[in-house]
Amino acid sequence: MKKLIIANWKLNPTTLKEAQRLAGSISSKAKNTVVLCPPTIFLSQVGFKNLGAQDCFWQERGAFTGQTSALQLKSLKIKYCIVGHSEKRATGDTDEMVNAKVKSLLENKITPVMCVGFGTTVEQDDLEVVDILRHQLDIGLKGVDASKVIVAYEPVWAIGTGKNASPEHAEKISLFVKTKYNASKVLYGGSVNLYNAKPFLDQPNIGGLLVGGESLIPSHFNQIINM
Repeated sequence: MKKLIIANWKLNPTTLKEAQRLAGSISSKAKNTVVLCPPTIFLSQVGFKNLGAQDCFWQERGAFTGQTSALQLKSLKIKYCIVGHSEKRATGDTDEMVNAKVKSLLENKITPVMCVGFGTTVEQDDLEVVDILRHQLDIGLKGVDASKVIVAYEPVWAIGTGKNASPEHAEKISLFVKTKYNASKVLYGGSVNLYNAKPFLDQPNIGGLLVGGESLIPSHFNQIINM
């Protein structure tokens, strides 16, 4: 079965030409389903089969300087959108705001990729992590059909640190999310690289990966999406 692998480029690269070159270097006939999430400013000019946005705003129009709505993303035929990433939560996004974004995306027929894991620590056991995730999931998925939402488990301590969670731990969390909330897929993200990706993809309940820095290295990313 195909897994879903999403590349979150974050604030990279710095020019449209570089973004187009990077997108062009990613295999379009990979073993798994691949989604590229470049910076919003490049979305309309980066050619790739499946494109995703890194965030959106929950209002469709109005006096909201600097925001991008789900309706605007829909006009660009964007298929996926990340919401609730820890880097957005760290700057003020609440669970209620994430829920509003999820609802707006679904109304515009864009698949939300809802990140959870902010507030977790490496010292916590599985049950303590589940307590934190349950709060984020209960609010983030309130009033929506969770079977249309992709959940990405990203323990905040693993993002950009080079210290990933164990595949066994991520599998337990994925099983919990799928069983309790009926999410469409559960992805793992957090210091995913060429050398640790396969054990995550081999887990039956992990539906794929959300990849950050490694997605900017085509020679590595192309191997990951073909595992």
